[in-house]
Amino acid sequence: MQGVGPGSVLGGRYAVTLRTSEGTHHERWRANDHTLEREVVLVCFPAASSVAAPALDAARRAAGIEDPRLVRVLDVGTDRGVGFIVEEPLTGATALSHLLQGGGLSADEVRRLTGEAATALEKAGHRGLHHLALTPSSLLRMPDGAVKVRGLATEAALTDTDRLSDERASRADAVGLVKIAYAGLTGRWPMVSVDDGLIPAGGPVGLEPAPTIVGGVAAPSEIAVGVPNDLDLICRMTLASGNRGPVSPGDLALQIAPWATEQATSDGATGIRLRNREEFEPTRVLPAVGAGAAAVGAGAGAASAAGVAGASPAGDASATETMFFDSLPDEQHASSVETPERPVAAAAERASAGIAAGAAAAGAAAAGVASVIGDRVGSFARAAADKAAARAAERRSAHDDFDGEEIGLDDALDEAPTTRLEPPLPVFGHDVPESPSGAQSRIALAIVGVLVLVALVIGIQNVAKIGQHDGPVGAVTVTKTRAPSASQAPKPTTTKPPAATTTAPSAAGPVSIVGGRGFDPQDGNEADQNVKRVFDGNPGEGWRSRWYGTPTFNGDKDGVGVVLDLSSPTVVKEVDLVLGAAQDVTVYATDSDSTKSLDGAQEVGSATGANGTVTIKAGGGLKPASKIVVLITKAGPAESDRRYRAQINEVTVR
Repeated sequence: MQGVGPGSVLGGRYAVTLRTSEGTHHERWRANDHTLEREVVLVCFPAASSVAAPALDAARRAAGIEDPRLVRVLDVGTDRGVGFIVEEPLTGATALSHLLQGGGLSADEVRRLTGEAATALEKAGHRGLHHLALTPSSLLRMPDGAVKVRGLATEAALTDTDRLSDERASRADAVGLVKIAYAGLTGRWPMVSVDDGLIPAGGPVGLEPAPTIVGGVAAPSEIAVGVPNDLDLICRMTLASGNRGPVSPGDLALQIAPWATEQATSDGATGIRLRNREEFEPTRVLPAVGAGAAAVGAGAGAASAAGVAGASPAGDASATETMFFDSLPDEQHASSVETPERPVAAAAERASAGIAAGAAAAGAAAAGVASVIGDRVGSFARAAADKAAARAAERRSAHDDFDGEEIGLDDALDEAPTTRLEPPLPVFGHDVPESPSGAQSRIALAIVGVLVLVALVIGIQNVAKIGQHDGPVGAVTVTKTRAPSASQAPKPTTTKPPAATTTAPSAAGPVSIVGGRGFDPQDGNEADQNVKRVFDGNPGEGWRSRWYGTPTFNGDKDGVGVVLDLSSPTVVKEVDLVLGAAQDVTVYATDSDSTKSLDGAQEVGSATGANGTVTIKAGGGLKPASKIVVLITKAGPAESDRRYRAQINEVTVR
């Protein structure tokens, strides 16, 4: 840009130092704020351009939103024909585009990054602000794992893409977040238009394009392994033809919730621990023991430096923007700008030279290292180490140009003197006697004798009571009667028998629910992570299914629900439900472990248009069952008139 370069001062206080990225209408620079003595980021663009006024206005409005997940706008202004927006620096942040250079992230981390960004954009959407230009470079991860969204409203104004209604803009941001989730899972960018072309595909972002199929792009599960069903379904529905998928960032956040509050520490599939870029440290060296160990450290350090220099990534390059990653130090920024294509062969040659130097010095350090080990493992190893050190000293004195030799542990032990190993430390202290004293023995015997005497007295008393009873037994009179003849038979009399006295049985108590899963006739998985909420005793929140466009689940299935495990096989008498909306529900009792089929299930009862607390009573004739299925056959309305979910807050079985 004209008038902007290293050493330029804008607004009388912002001294420009280094350019970090370049777009179609703007550039991003690092700068120093001389007034407050802090580092900032400047987004610069020509003040006379058509995007200048909308960008400055968008920045002023974005500065009024307080959310830690949105990059803060600190100042705006114009100076000598240059418009500029001042942002917080975010030292150490890493763009998602940089994290994806080696492939996709773990599913848990993708869910967390997308969910945090969606929550922040939903908050901004309530103030009428939208992003509209989301790419992997818009999402940043701080060293502590915090998520930052860069370019709210301003990026759309600078790229002249903010001419959308509020509803359409919310949908566009939701689609952009789904594309980011797709890229996070697969490491590829889905360049596909959505909603019949109303939301364009956009340009390249520095990632390999996702493979396209008829009607959209391939599902994430067809490219990567370990993709959760809900994320896979959302990507397939959103990035295919038709107006489907989340309608706003808030809707997307509800569909993928909950997510972890901290950065994932494993890749989600193999359990391998993930490491931040700051954790990649130079090759570890042996403890410094004499000159030999110092030489090993120097050689290993040289090899590590050569390896790091050869592996430093270059910035993303695209037709619309060239990213140099704000998170890199200034020295690495400068090197990446001046030599964007560093020869790999030169880096490999430097690494080989460093490794060779370390190997040459390793022999000289063997004696010193052996002495360090000897101090820790006992007299036997110390003798071996001393022998090895003496042998190395003799050869060093005989040859002035001796650089050391490799000494194996077997050689050192063979030449060590035969000495006995030190005995292990005793379990008890030295002041503990090996056997109890005479007084202690007498006390123990006395205690045992008292216990035996008490047991003997109790036994004698119980034996003496054998054959005795607690009180006198009442006399029993036995009367023998002879059956009367026919002539002597008394006339029958009709007497009304006494009314039977019955006591109403008490109401059956609840049966414990010990676990559960989602029930879906298609894939057997329906928001499994939230099933535990239906038996946690809190009717204020519960299980929610995926989002559907119609109450009949888009016509694809007869219903969805939950399968709950009972503590023991039970004849179900009634089931109390707390529903989150007006829905049709049917309850079944079963012993099957299937989460897709109702074969062999016994119907307990059903209700139509039920809402709030509902009791389903069994008709009788049921057999004991170890599980129940609560199936919603007609979903209730959710957050809008175009969204429907199965909603179950609490289930009690009696």
